[in-house]
Amino acid sequence: MEVTQSLVKTPAAASIIVFDASVVSQDCVDALKILGFSVMHMPLTEENVMGLMTVRPDYVLTINFNKYISEACELLKIPYLSWVIDTPCYPIYHRSIDNSYSFTFIYDAAIALRLRTSGVRQVYHLPVAANLERINQIQLNDEDRSPTCDVSFVGNLTKTEYRTLIQPGLSEKTRARCTGLINSLEQFSATFMLAEQIDDALIASVCEESGYPLSGDYYLSTAEKLAYLLGREHSWQERINLVNQLETRFSVHVYGNDAWQDKINCYAGHADHFSLMPKIFQLSKINLNVSRSFVEYGLPMRVFDVLSCGGFLVTNDKQDLHKLFTNGKDLVVFRDTQDLLEICDYYLQHEGERLAIAEQGRSTLAEHHTFLPRMIDMFTTVQNELDGRPAPLSRWYF
Repeated sequence: MEVTQSLVKTPAAASIIVFDASVVSQDCVDALKILGFSVMHMPLTEENVMGLMTVRPDYVLTINFNKYISEACELLKIPYLSWVIDTPCYPIYHRSIDNSYSFTFIYDAAIALRLRTSGVRQVYHLPVAANLERINQIQLNDEDRSPTCDVSFVGNLTKTEYRTLIQPGLSEKTRARCTGLINSLEQFSATFMLAEQIDDALIASVCEESGYPLSGDYYLSTAEKLAYLLGREHSWQERINLVNQLETRFSVHVYGNDAWQDKINCYAGHADHFSLMPKIFQLSKINLNVSRSFVEYGLPMRVFDVLSCGGFLVTNDKQDLHKLFTNGKDLVVFRDTQDLLEICDYYLQHEGERLAIAEQGRSTLAEHHTFLPRMIDMFTTVQNELDGRPAPLSRWYF
C-alpha cells in the first residue's frame, strides 16, 4: 500500500496527547505536527494521566504499552495508541491490552501474531523508524572527526536477573539445565522457541532453589517468562564475546553504560542518543548491530539510526531485515562470529563498496522508513478499525 498524507482523515481537527519517553516520542510529535495534528507532548505522570478526564484529547499515544493509560482511555472512550519498541515489554501481556479502545503497535511481528492468536484483537506490527530532519541538523566539526575507529558498537550491557538473582542459588543440576538452554541460542532460529523446552519441573526447581518470584501474566506463561530471562543472559554473554573477538583484530570503540568497563578493553564511555551517537555512526568505518537473541523478527532502533546517519551497518540476522532492506545492498548481515570477522576485514579493505552500501542504505531508509509514513500507517489503521473495517496485522507479513 502506498502511504500518503491524505490517508489520515481530517488531521487538522484531531488533538493528541503524546506522553514523553526517552526516545521516539519527540520524533512522533514532529511527524504528527507535519500531518496537522494538534499535539500536546507532556511527561508521563500520574497527574497528567488523571488530567485526561479534563483535556479529553481525540487520541493518546505512548511509547511502549501502559496498562493504566489503557484503563483510563477505556473509561473515557478515547483511542489509546501504543508503539511497543522493546522486548520484552511485560505490560503488553496484561489483559488490558485487549481493551476495546486500545490499539497496540509492536515492532516485532512474531509477538504481535502471538498475541493475535491468543485473542487480542487490536494489535499490529509496526517497525521503528528514523527522523532524518533531526539527523540532518547535526553538524560535524574537526574535533568530532578524531579519533575514528574501524568498528563501533553503541549499546548497553545490562546485568540480567538470571545472573544476579537466580543463578547463585541454583543446584548444579538445575544450573546445568539452564546453561544448556542458554547455549542452545547460539544456533540461529527464526523464532524464539526456548519456552517450548522449559517444563514444569525446571520451573519448580528454579523457583524453589533461587527464591526468585518467577511468574507470568495473562498472556505470558511462566515458561515464556523464564525463557526471556535465559535469553537475556545469552545476549549478555554474546555481546561480550563478540566484542572480545573483534578487538583482537581491529580498532574498536564500544559506547554504553559502565558495565562494559571490566569486560572489554575498548570501552569508550556513554554516547548521548541525540548528540554524540549520530556522530559516531557517521564517522565509524563499520557500525555493528547485535540484536538480542530473544528478539524474533524485529529490528532495534540502532539499525534505523545507523542508516539514517549514512553509516555502514553490519548486523546479525532477523526476519525484518529481509522485509525492509536488502542484504549486501543496504547493509550486510553476518551469520556467526567468524563470518563477522571476515566481513569486517573485507569491507575495511574495500572502502568503495562500503561507502556505496552505506549510501544506498540511507536512500532506502529515507524512502520507506521515516516517522511520517509510520504515523500515517498507525492512524490509518486506527481509523479503519473505528470505521468498522478490521485492519491487517502487518503490511509486511501474513
